[in-house]
Amino acid sequence: MPFRDPHTAAPCLWAVRDRYGSAFEVSTTTPPLAEDDQNRKGLEEALIAIARREMGQSPTANFGRIIEGYSQSSYRKDGYVGGPLEDGETEPNAELGRGPVPWKNVDDVTARDWMGLEWSEPYRLENRLEPDLPDVGVYRIWLEGNTPPLAYIGETSAFTGRLRRHEKTFGSEAHFAVATPKGMDTKHKRTEVETDLIGAHYLVHGRSPLAQFGNGDAILQ
Repeated sequence: MPFRDPHTAAPCLWAVRDRYGSAFEVSTTTPPLAEDDQNRKGLEEALIAIARREMGQSPTANFGRIIEGYSQSSYRKDGYVGGPLEDGETEPNAELGRGPVPWKNVDDVTARDWMGLEWSEPYRLENRLEPDLPDVGVYRIWLEGNTPPLAYIGETSAFTGRLRRHEKTFGSEAHFAVATPKGMDTKHKRTEVETDLIGAHYLVHGRSPLAQFGNGDAILQ
C-alpha cells in the first residue's frame, strides 16, 4: 500500500483495487478558472458537495477514509505501511460517513438556519469564551458588513484553541457561529459537513470564503 503522500487518497484506492480489481475509470476537465488555486479548490469542494447531495454519501476515497478490512498507510515521514487487517479488526476511519446536510436556505450565509443547520447566535471572536462551546462541530467566521462571502468555514474538536488562533487572523471584532449536527464524532464526518458548506458557498456566491485554503492574506487586502 502506498503512503498518503503525495496523494492522500492513494491508500484507499489501493485497497479498493486490491479487493475489487483494477478496472478504474478516470475523467478530467480543466476549466479556465481552475488555473487559480482558490477557484480550483472551491470548485472541487462544490463538486464533492453536489455528489454527496445526489448520492446521499461521499465518494469512497475522499476525506481520508479507508474501506473496511484495511489499515491505512501514514504519511511518508511516519513510515507506517498499511494493508489488509486480520478478520475482526477495523480502523475508525473505515466507519461510514454521514449523509449530506439539508441544503435549506442556501443563500443567506449568516442566517441561523443556513444550509438547514441550527447555528448558534453570533459572537465576536474576542468574546469566544462567553458561549458554552460544544466539544465538536463546524463553524463559520465573517467580517461585519462584508457578507457574502464568509471569511472562513471550518470544523474542529477543540473550539477554544481554534477560535483563539482565528482571532489572530481575523481580528477580535470578527463574528463567529457554531453548529453541531448529529454524527460529528470522527474527523472525516466533520470534514464531510465542512465540505458541504464550502461547496454550497462556492456554488451560490461564486467564490470560496475569503481566507479558505490558506488564503489568510485576503483578509488584509
